[in-house]
Amino acid sequence: MYVVIAGGGVGGAHVGQMLANRKDDVVIIEQDQARCEKLYAETGIISINGGATDILTLKEAGIERADVAIGTLYRDSDNLAFSLLAHSLGVPKIMAKMRHPDYAEAYRFAGVTTICNMIELFQNKIIMELENPDIQIITQLRSDTLLIMAKYPQNGPPDGISIIDLAQIHVFSQNCVFAGILNEKTGRIIMPRGHDLVFPGDKLFLVVNRQQIPGISHYLRK
Repeated sequence: MYVVIAGGGVGGAHVGQMLANRKDDVVIIEQDQARCEKLYAETGIISINGGATDILTLKEAGIERADVAIGTLYRDSDNLAFSLLAHSLGVPKIMAKMRHPDYAEAYRFAGVTTICNMIELFQNKIIMELENPDIQIITQLRSDTLLIMAKYPQNGPPDGISIIDLAQIHVFSQNCVFAGILNEKTGRIIMPRGHDLVFPGDKLFLVVNRQQIPGISHYLRK
């Protein structure tokens, strides 16, 4: 993929590095010349010194052939302008960081296909982990769907419990996908099948509906 990122701050730099590690072609647009030079020196990612809301800078970055445009600028108004320009130049997938939820409709109007609501993510993570300390939210897949990590209780069956048997328990029986098992002793992650075992202290990666989390948390505490 060819990806253009608006903003070379902490967020933009980390996303760019992750994509570059996947062998995607990445260009970062950053107004600060010193930061551009640092980005290139530390990551090897092409960095263009200029404003991501300037159409000439976007064209210099190759926005017209980009598969993805990602807005990581600080202000919503800047991310919105970047997204609108990317949309007008035919970028098929546009992703943007949103700080204030009042901008959500404007982002959608600007052609943004994926909106990362920073405030909502922060609030949800804090509240969820305060109310369910035995569950860690890995990421939000949709507004109602989460990837979580849950530690299987130390007082569980010492010989382990199979995924098939776990799936029969009511809190796991609907709208729940077992995505992985992190074995406490070996440190290995496996993609579970029905007869794979979960042992006390192992960590389960689950894709679940948000409403199921209190029930799963209660089961693990029992």
